[in-house]
Amino acid sequence: MTALLRSLCAALALLLAATTAPAAYAAPPPLKASFKDGRTSDPAVDISRVSFEGSWYWTSEQYVRVAVPGGFRTGHRLTVWFDVDGDSTPDGHYTLRLGEVKNRKQGYLRDEQEFRLGGGWGYAGTKVRCSGDDGYAQPESSYVKRGQREIGLALDLWNCLRRSAPVSDDDSGSWRVSVEVSRGRLSDHAPGPERWSPAVAGWGPCDQGAC
Repeated sequence: MTALLRSLCAALALLLAATTAPAAYAAPPPLKASFKDGRTSDPAVDISRVSFEGSWYWTSEQYVRVAVPGGFRTGHRLTVWFDVDGDSTPDGHYTLRLGEVKNRKQGYLRDEQEFRLGGGWGYAGTKVRCSGDDGYAQPESSYVKRGQREIGLALDLWNCLRRSAPVSDDDSGSWRVSVEVSRGRLSDHAPGPERWSPAVAGWGPCDQGAC
């Protein structure tokens, strides 16, 4: 009986130790990620791939790239919703609308861009100024070329969302996206309507240890 009691006490002690031990720290999110879409939408708006990447330590610019194999054309609207606090509601969204330029021989489309705070999963919200080191247009050009299959965005996300950047040795922040490409009544969402991508870090590590 005494041996059985000792065994029970030892087992209880191990159980208490396991339940009261400090939890292990979660692994930090990666600096970049990408995901492929199911390719089931109309070819005019079908998203094949979304990739996004956090900023390097010495700058403050996050990147999103959206690929549409059918190419971007007049009438396309690209919307990217952002989340930086981990809840289910978007903190803000970026919208790019494409139209014709006066001289169509140039082969480029006119872009109209805006960033809005709040607005949920819709297109409303408070319009604010938003930029990055190179603005939030494509770094390569002020226009998107007709039929271009991928659009890249660069923006200072925390500044656009009017949030303090959580850069420290133990907190690089995290963010995630949800993307829609539409044209007229057609639309495609990645990873899905009102669904979030995996999270990535807001900032990467120091460059070779030099901050």
